[in-house]
Amino acid sequence: MPRIKRTFDIQSFTADLCLHINGQSVRAASGETVLTVIQSLGLRQVARNDHDQISGAYCGMGVCQCCLVKINGRHKRRACQTLVREGMSVQTLVNRMAEQERV
Repeated sequence: MPRIKRTFDIQSFTADLCLHINGQSVRAASGETVLTVIQSLGLRQVARNDHDQISGAYCGMGVCQCCLVKINGRHKRRACQTLVREGMSVQTLVNRMAEQERV
């Protein structure tokens, strides 16, 4: 599985775990949020709401609900409030309603 390079980090860090974002592995540090990892990859379009509109993270503190992603198969998880874990699977730009329509 290809590894994505983090090119937008603002400071160096010690990566001690690996997670998967949109099917590609990414190194991360314990204590980071899913959103910080997503942003370090340069991904600015994060979520797709139930009206199929794309949004990026707005507040970064769990209030606005603009960073909802699919984590380990569960929809509508706040990327800004979820700490990374080893082997975690994250999907951006997914929509629960669209997935239900395909079934």
